[in-house]
Amino acid sequence: MGLWVGALNLGFLYAFTAMGIFITFRIYDFPDITVDGSFTLGAAASAVFIAMGWNPFLALAVAFIAGAAAGAATGLIHTRLKINGLLAGILVLTGLFSINLHVMGRANVPLLAHSTFVTFLEKTNPGLASEIWTLAVLIPVIFLFSIAVSLFFRTDAGISMRCTGNNPIMGAAAGVDVDRMKVYAVAAANGLTGVSGGLIAQYQGFADIGMGIGTIMIGLAAVIIGESVIRSRSIYAMILGVIAGSVIFRLMIALALSAGLNPIDLKILTALFILATLILSKILSGDSRAWAALRARTEKLSRRPVLAGIGCAVAVLAVLAAYGIKHNFTWTTGGQAKVYKIGVVQVTHHPILDITRDSLLKELERMGYQDGRNAEFIVRNANGDMATVNTIIDEFLRRNVDLVVTISTSCTQAAINKIKDRPVVFATVADPFIIGAGSSDADHLPNVTGVYGLSSMADLLKAAHQVLPGKITIGSLWDPSQVNAIRNLEILKEAVDSYSDVTFVGTTVTGSSEVYQAALSLVQKGIGAFVLIPDNIVFSAFESVVKAARDRKIPIFISDVERLKDGALLALGYDFTSSGIQGAHLVVRILNGENPKDIPFQRYTVRTLGVNTDVARELGVTIPPEILAQANLVYGSANSGSAPGGPVRAAPGRDQAAPPPPVDNGKEGGRK
Repeated sequence: MGLWVGALNLGFLYAFTAMGIFITFRIYDFPDITVDGSFTLGAAASAVFIAMGWNPFLALAVAFIAGAAAGAATGLIHTRLKINGLLAGILVLTGLFSINLHVMGRANVPLLAHSTFVTFLEKTNPGLASEIWTLAVLIPVIFLFSIAVSLFFRTDAGISMRCTGNNPIMGAAAGVDVDRMKVYAVAAANGLTGVSGGLIAQYQGFADIGMGIGTIMIGLAAVIIGESVIRSRSIYAMILGVIAGSVIFRLMIALALSAGLNPIDLKILTALFILATLILSKILSGDSRAWAALRARTEKLSRRPVLAGIGCAVAVLAVLAAYGIKHNFTWTTGGQAKVYKIGVVQVTHHPILDITRDSLLKELERMGYQDGRNAEFIVRNANGDMATVNTIIDEFLRRNVDLVVTISTSCTQAAINKIKDRPVVFATVADPFIIGAGSSDADHLPNVTGVYGLSSMADLLKAAHQVLPGKITIGSLWDPSQVNAIRNLEILKEAVDSYSDVTFVGTTVTGSSEVYQAALSLVQKGIGAFVLIPDNIVFSAFESVVKAARDRKIPIFISDVERLKDGALLALGYDFTSSGIQGAHLVVRILNGENPKDIPFQRYTVRTLGVNTDVARELGVTIPPEILAQANLVYGSANSGSAPGGPVRAAPGRDQAAPPPPVDNGKEGGRK
């Protein structure tokens, strides 16, 4: 039941966004993409003011004002400067990325330790399940909201808004300032979106800089679905249809997950669902052309029974494959020993996260927990959509999993906020303390334990200084929206301050397409080396950094060992295979009866120091013998005569840890 109730709650919370998009899209035919940014702005403003001690409901008022200000900016640019509406929205959305970061002060604001509307509801809960009580409160609230909006559209201001949207010439003839009314409408729409963002942030327990991505599509889907379901032209029915569309959309996502559909297919499912809704809407409205086209296609197919049969068979097989394969035919294990259900969720596809997941599942199998025999692994990937993360967690609860494994910080935040009655084991999290999972390794939430660790930027800088002694300027680039990147940046800057002969310069990026130009800008500033902090965007475009550095023969020092073979000179970082392995051991300890509250958080145990001697030769850099001696991963042919590009010495076993780089004695290293 939790999956469906959670979907209903999300649908109601997103209804404010849907209502805002109804105003801009349906009344004004205004493609306002600003909502992707105003949603995040509302979440950021709400979270920051709650963290400052404000009442969570007053924080929602601040979220409305912040979102309305963003919408007003879009409206003014469009009406006063005569900029195309879509372009105006894009301009404001671009600016909001920086504004949101300034408002939040960092990429993520946890709310687990603060009072939100959810904690307020828990204090008044008469004894119902938390999600059900939240739903019971939201139903009358949303009903009153729909009545209030409907009544507004029957007032002089509301009628003027509808008039200037549907027929601006008539509105102007009636003496209404069309441009001013449009600004008001866009501001109100984004204000409602800001409220929705604030509610979602409080509901999921944190505000994140990337949580607004795709908001425009969610709202448009709700509006279109609602219009198809409730076809009356009454303003009350239209408003009710928008809310119904928001709920139906979230239920559709829940249904897809319940049926075992891979979350990676949710976007195409959304597109197909909306397309089918539009086609059905035309047919039901009596569009003769649409009906004739559909009938012609049907008749044509009916004359080809073989093709029709094949098509039906393929459809049936696809459904069975989606459901049966995903569930691994677990019905065959009936009547045998207990089958442990383990839910595994990661926020998106990324090499580090994938390595963690694969090594965790492989180690669990090695320890005797085999999928389809005595265990059922429900593995999910949200593909970067935080709303989907919440729905996946609801799915785990509906399927009554015995334990949940979260891979990444954002998934862990969502899980510890929602799951209180069963164990949560996290892996590949940089700092669990900043998200409220605990205050120390031993003092943490009673149902939570896991594996974490920040990359050792101080040791990486020490190794770089060992290789390139003397005065040097190092450069780095990062995505300011990533919590882990910002934390590692702070550590690197602190390490730089301890060297009198090392200067730091850096720049930010917001997407992989910006990495090459950003790297070139650092090269133009005369840096002597790249020292890259862990960052998903930069690491995914690592080849761009290599290309920018190659012409000037600038060495690259990195914490991602997997990138050593791609052009880095030296890598010092954790082996994330060990993160999955350690996580698997924690899972087994809990399944064997240990209480998570008695299991301290663990740090990563395996660290790799690697060098690429082929790159060193190409750059004319001498690797100090102390580093070569301690390296447990060497690429190149310098010491063994092996073919260039292959590893000369592999990393140690999983129970070994690479020692830190030798103390800088200033004797070895440097360019030839």
